[in-house]
Amino acid sequence: MGVYIFKPEDLIRYGSARPEQMELLKEEVLGKKDILIVGTSRSGKTKLVEALLHYVPDDWKIAVVTAYGEFKPFKPNIEVIDTAFDQRSTEERTDEVIEKLRRLNPDYVVIDTLHTVSVPRILDRLIDDYAFIVTSLAMSDDLKAEVMHWLGIGEKTFDRFDILVELSRDWRTGMKKINRIYRIKNGELEPIV
Repeated sequence: MGVYIFKPEDLIRYGSARPEQMELLKEEVLGKKDILIVGTSRSGKTKLVEALLHYVPDDWKIAVVTAYGEFKPFKPNIEVIDTAFDQRSTEERTDEVIEKLRRLNPDYVVIDTLHTVSVPRILDRLIDDYAFIVTSLAMSDDLKAEVMHWLGIGEKTFDRFDILVELSRDWRTGMKKINRIYRIKNGELEPIV
């Protein structure tokens, strides 16, 4: 049996997102905004990325940087750059990813929670050239500090993002949902929906 790829309407149907949240995120994706998706382990970060990629027009190129085959290309315009720890240094693996991204010249780059390359280095080199969707752990309510810690980025890079989507998971029921969406302005998180 294959893995089911969630669509935006699935998230709404199962109560993981409200229609107005998905509409806002659709506008952000179509506007090529830089988006952070944060939450605890197993909170639905990758499932939300999959749903958002359904909004990307078929004539846009998407590059997904992931590790160990964790992301499956479910549309013909998705190119997966799969990384893994090997005998090379983190810098060498990261340079290879940056080179591949530049060759692909995608409309969107997805970085789906990985530690096999240097995410700060990729963002420092490429955030001016491409739109990004990046997932990150967030284990406390201080979302900005959590993202900066887990991604290893500084405040300047954090502030380059437009939107932060906070996911939550009810540990009793297992229910995953978009808790809140924030606009990032002048280093602050402003709740919008």
